Amino acid sequence: MNRKLPIFATAALLATLGVGPAVERLQGQSHTTIAPRKILLRADVKPGDVLRYELEAAASFLPIADASGANLFPPRGPCDYALAAIVTLRPQAADKDGNFPVEARYSEMRVTSVRCALFSPADFQKRLAALASSPVMFRVGPHGETLLSHANDGYFKYWDGGDLLRKVTEDLLQTQFSPQPVAAGDSWKPRGQFAYPHDRALKDLELSGADLRFRNLVHVDGKSCAWVTSQYVFSPIDLPAAGTASGGRVVPAAGNNAVAAVLHISLLLDPASHHVAWLHRSQTIDNKLTLASPFDDSDPADDPQGPEDSPDGQNPMPDLSSMRSDNPGRYPFMTFHFQEEARARLLPDERSVEWLAALKTFEATPEPESGSVPVPATKTLLPNPVVQAARPAVIKRTTRVVVDSESLVATPTGFTRYEKGLCRDVWFCATVSVALPGDVQVSEDTPLRTVYLAQKGDLLVSVAIGPALDLRAMGLTDDEQLRRQASYYLDNYVWLAAKPGIGTSFQSATLDGYPSLIAEFNATQRDLANIHGVLGLMLTPWGKVVPVSCSADRSSAEFEALCQKVVTSVSLRR
Repeated sequence: MNRKLPIFATAALLATLGVGPAVERLQGQSHTTIAPRKILLRADVKPGDVLRYELEAAASFLPIADASGANLFPPRGPCDYALAAIVTLRPQAADKDGNFPVEARYSEMRVTSVRCALFSPADFQKRLAALASSPVMFRVGPHGETLLSHANDGYFKYWDGGDLLRKVTEDLLQTQFSPQPVAAGDSWKPRGQFAYPHDRALKDLELSGADLRFRNLVHVDGKSCAWVTSQYVFSPIDLPAAGTASGGRVVPAAGNNAVAAVLHISLLLDPASHHVAWLHRSQTIDNKLTLASPFDDSDPADDPQGPEDSPDGQNPMPDLSSMRSDNPGRYPFMTFHFQEEARARLLPDERSVEWLAALKTFEATPEPESGSVPVPATKTLLPNPVVQAARPAVIKRTTRVVVDSESLVATPTGFTRYEKGLCRDVWFCATVSVALPGDVQVSEDTPLRTVYLAQKGDLLVSVAIGPALDLRAMGLTDDEQLRRQASYYLDNYVWLAAKPGIGTSFQSATLDGYPSLIAEFNATQRDLANIHGVLGLMLTPWGKVVPVSCSADRSSAEFEALCQKVVTSVSLRR
C-alpha cells in the first residue's frame, strides 16, 4: 500500500560557546621591527544614542528531489523572498543589573519579491506591517550578551521576513568582539556572537569550528574602520526523522536527516565612534533526508484500507529502488537547501550620499592580500546586477576617461568626458559617453551600470549610466515607449532611492540623433534627504533604451543647469 511521507526538518543552536585565548604574537622579533597597531574591538551601546541602519534581507528554501517522484505534502517550497527596511535603535538607561534595553523601530518597509507556496504576498505584507506597528525590544547585558524579547515560542521563524530583520538587528547590537587588543591578521575563538540559541535551524547541531578575525583597517569615505569577519561551521549530524502516513499516523524512525550549516559574518567597526558601521550576514543550511526503506512493509492489518481504494493512488511512493546510498538501509529522498542573507548600512546624519556610495564600493572591492570580496556577487541573494553578468573574478572596470573622443557632441568647458561600455547581451553592445564636471570619482562600476560622483564646489551630483532597458511593449509610438520606459526606470533604478521616483515633467528631445525623453523627477533617499534629478532616455534602433540620470539631494538653479548639461552631452555609438 502506498503512503505519503511529508517530512520537513528544522533545526537551532542550544550551546554556549566558550572563549578561547587570542592568537599569540611571535616573540623574539628584531628590536627595529615596529610592533603592529593593536585595537580593542568593542562597540558601545549608550543611552541617548540614536542609530539608523538601512537593512536588506533575503531568504530562500529549495527542496531538491533525490528520488524520482519525491515531493512534500503540503508543499513547502520552493520559497524565497527579499525585503528592505530602515531600523532606528534607541538604547535606554541600564537597569540595576547593568542590562541595557534597546528599542528598535522598523520603518520604510519594502518587499522586493515574494514567491512562496506557504503564504501569499498579501500575508507576507501583513506580517511586516505588524512588525512596523510597534517597537521591538532587545536587551544588551553587561558582558555583551544579547536577548530578543520575542513573542510566541521565542524562536526565529524562517517563513517570516520580520524575524530575519530582527536577527540582523541583534547582530548590530553585539558589542564585544575581541577579548583583548588585537592587530590586523589576528584571529581568536568567539564567545557565541551571532549564533543565537533561538535560531531553530541550528538545533542539535555540533559546532566543528568557529573563529573571529581582524582582517585589516579599511578606509571608507575618510573613516578608518576595522574589518572583522567571523565564521561558524556546524558539522553534519544525523537526526531522526518521523514520517506521517496517509491516515495521519506518525511513523517513528521513518528516516534520517543529515544536517550541516555554515554562518558567515562580515562587519566594519568604527573605532572612533565605537559603532558598527556595516554588517553582512550569510547562513546556509543543507538538510539531506534519507528514508529507512523504499516501500511500506508494515502489517496490512494496521490500516484497513486496501490498495484499490487508497486515496494515495494518484501519488504513489517515489521509486527508490535504484537510489540506495552508501549507508546500508538509507535511501536518498530529498535535500533541503536553505539560505538567508542580510545586510545593514549605518545611515549618518551628514554626507549620506558619499558614505553609502563608499560602502557599496567596499562591498565589491577585493582584498589585496587574499582577493576575497566582502560580499561575493555570485553567492548573494540580495539584488545585485553583477550576478546577471559575470563572476567577480572576471569583472573589470567598464568605464574610462575619453582622451580622443569620436563623439560629435561637444564637451562643455570645464567638463571631462567619460565612456561606459554597455553589453546587455550578444545582440546589443554599445558605448555611451557623457561629460562630467569637477572632481569625478567612480562609485559603482558593473557591466550593467556605472555611477559617478561629480563634485563641483559644494555641489555633489551622482550620474548613472545604464542599465540598457528592454522595450516594455510593442506597437507604441516613440513618445509612448519612452514614457513607459521612464516610469519603469523611476520605479526600479533611481540610485540610492528607498521608494520609486516620481516624474514631475516630461519633454520629448533628441540626444545624439536618437529619439529621446528628458524627465525631471523626485525620490526619497533611504529615509534621509529627498533626491532631485534629471533623467535622459535614448531609444535605439536595436530594441534597447539607454538611460542616463543626474541627481543630487538638493534642488537649485545651479543643479538644474549642471544636470541639463550632463544629460544633453550624452553620446551613443554601437
